[in-house]
Amino acid sequence: MEILDSFYDQKPQNDLFYPRKLQLPERGPFAIFGARATGKSALVLDWLKDRPPESWLYLDAQDPVFALEDIDADMLEEYLTGEKIPTLVIDHWFEGFLDRLPRAEELILVSRAFSADMPLPRYELFPLDYEEFLGFDRGHSPTQTFNRFLKLGTLPSVSRTTPPSALLKLRELFYEKYDDQESRLLLILARFQGRRATTHQIYTAAREYFRISKDWTYRTIRRFEEEKILYFIPESQGTGRKLILYDFLLSRYLNKRQPFPVTFDAMVALALIKHGFPFHALENLGYLLKTGEEIILPAPFESEEQFWKRAQQHYGTFKKSGARHVTVVSVSNRFRFRIGMIDFEALPFYEWSILNE
Repeated sequence: MEILDSFYDQKPQNDLFYPRKLQLPERGPFAIFGARATGKSALVLDWLKDRPPESWLYLDAQDPVFALEDIDADMLEEYLTGEKIPTLVIDHWFEGFLDRLPRAEELILVSRAFSADMPLPRYELFPLDYEEFLGFDRGHSPTQTFNRFLKLGTLPSVSRTTPPSALLKLRELFYEKYDDQESRLLLILARFQGRRATTHQIYTAAREYFRISKDWTYRTIRRFEEEKILYFIPESQGTGRKLILYDFLLSRYLNKRQPFPVTFDAMVALALIKHGFPFHALENLGYLLKTGEEIILPAPFESEEQFWKRAQQHYGTFKKSGARHVTVVSVSNRFRFRIGMIDFEALPFYEWSILNE
């Protein structure tokens, strides 16, 4: 039981934590899952902070000690009973870490993706949305905060830094959270950001640079999708899927040639995902919401005159989609006009994102 004694005696704490919008229940059991570096561990440690230290045991399934030391559910249950510990937290849980789920008064599992071996109430944590970033970044004007959002992204540990140190923090995170093969694949995925892509196309591009197997590539992309490290957004006509990585700054860090409009498009798509809006990609004209007659169209810099011309050019496509309203998401522009039966309204991202909470 020495290994469990060492975990029991060493209580991890948050060095710095900002509240998240996800509210965990006051009592367990539950499972929390989400992509890497989204702040799951910090959220659970915050949940534990007001509990007596002797009332909980926190295990990290990725701790190096478990490469040499084995534990099982029976051993855990015996320890919890003997020490009268009601709450067991297993961070970085993965299928196969234990022979079965241990019994505890409050069992808390923290994992990258939900799976059937976690028959518990479940809560999903995304990277920061813009409203959460505002809570991380107080004391600036809306324009300054938005500029910092562009430079710091949506991963909490990066968002707590400053723009000059953000890239160094991203580099550390990249090598900490992904092994060598995964990191190579991510480099290729970043090149497909905002583009229609198939798994075969990604594999073909990857093998030009790395020795990589087809089976591993297909399996890892499927796992990345399950973990929500990447999203494949279906096109409205069913002709393909558009690839979006889960943090726009990470994608830009990995692909330094990525143009800003592609980054901005990903910001808008990720905001829709975090807000829970079901949607399709509409060719190169933004995103068609499934629940209403609305198109969300990223256009970071277009003036009213420039967009008027584009709206006239693509009016047939807008009309065919059934849209009655086109929301143009910009960096800072505002305008409104109507063509035929369709209203067009431009809003800055920082305002549109908050309005759609």
